[in-house]
Amino acid sequence: MIKNRNIWERPWEYKEGILISITILILGFMLEFVTDGRGVLQLLEYPNNLYFGLGIILFLILISITGRKWAVIEWLRSIPAAICSIGLLLFVSLLLGLTMQYDNSAPEIIRKLGLSHVVSSWPYLLANLFLLLALGLTTIKNLVSFKWSKLGFIVSHLGLWIVLFGANFGSVQMQRLQMEIPEGGINNRATDKATNQVFTMPFAIKLVDFILDEYTPKLALVNNIEGTLHQGNGNDIILIDTTKTQTLENWQITNEEYIYSSAKAGDKYYFVNEIGAAPSVFVSATNKNGKMVEGWISCGSYNRPYESLKLDEQFSLVMLLPEPKEFTSIIEIYQKDENPIAINLEVNKPKVIGDWKIYQLNYDSNMGRWSDTSVVELIKDPWLPVVYTGIFMMLVGALYMFWMGTKNKIAVVETKTNERD
Repeated sequence: MIKNRNIWERPWEYKEGILISITILILGFMLEFVTDGRGVLQLLEYPNNLYFGLGIILFLILISITGRKWAVIEWLRSIPAAICSIGLLLFVSLLLGLTMQYDNSAPEIIRKLGLSHVVSSWPYLLANLFLLLALGLTTIKNLVSFKWSKLGFIVSHLGLWIVLFGANFGSVQMQRLQMEIPEGGINNRATDKATNQVFTMPFAIKLVDFILDEYTPKLALVNNIEGTLHQGNGNDIILIDTTKTQTLENWQITNEEYIYSSAKAGDKYYFVNEIGAAPSVFVSATNKNGKMVEGWISCGSYNRPYESLKLDEQFSLVMLLPEPKEFTSIIEIYQKDENPIAINLEVNKPKVIGDWKIYQLNYDSNMGRWSDTSVVELIKDPWLPVVYTGIFMMLVGALYMFWMGTKNKIAVVETKTNERD
């Protein structure tokens, strides 16, 4: 006969884990509320995060030695504790999708509960501490009773602990700044867009030139009555292609002449190479009844008007603004007592200057390819090597466990073969 186990009777399992998780969550919301939704960023600012990390490590060692017989320590080393701690952290992380993060217009109750800044809130901090405790105690337990067969498990779990700590407690030191540089100008001041705080950088950046390459523009139909783009059955936009006749609704569109850089003179567009020149195309459009309409279309630019072609009472044909294909900033980096460094800064190809990574982020989209301003992003994350170290340890641990598992299987097969022989 199976005896029903009372709650809080050893060994603790999932019932206790669920109650502990709910208690931690409620405690987190209460702490966030009584601190007026200020979160934990100030609490974990450098060097407090280092002291915090050292305190966690010392606490784990202390309770591993003195609390080995405690029910809660025994439970924290168990699989139910691991699942409950992971589940709590996942649940708190899912709260990120409920509200806009760092939104100043969020209702007061949302802000006070930390739902407008989940990753810097008390519930998120306590959920991480819960998982770090369970993971740390499990790792220490296996270290004390060390066996070579457990090496992969220990290394991978220790690596995961390092990743979690570095990503959550080291992220407070990460700086993500933006710098706008006019063409020909030099700037050494960058802004944190989240707080509008301005920082003086240890280097200055000069924008020598900005180059933007665009895709060929597209043509689309606009509803004359509603003034909105017409949504067809998957065929509502076409790419300008002078070698083909393409279809939009009941209209056959033929691109007769396309000029990438043009300006209008009289009733016609001509090629020009001047600031603000815009793409234009001469099209002929024929419907199923044989009606034909032709004329010039242009998307315009910041200093040129756009032009559309009215097909009938229902639709007009328009050119959409060309999408950027790639853009590059030719810059020079100036550092104290060093020669300038010339760099071609491209999208998704950051450059490293000292402790900073420089990314090509944006440009003046209103001016398009005529933009004379480049926006770069500057990121400094001193804890990134720590996170990479943890990830590397996880990979090594996983490979070791895979190798040991394969080795054991081979040994079993050889044993069975010898027994048959």
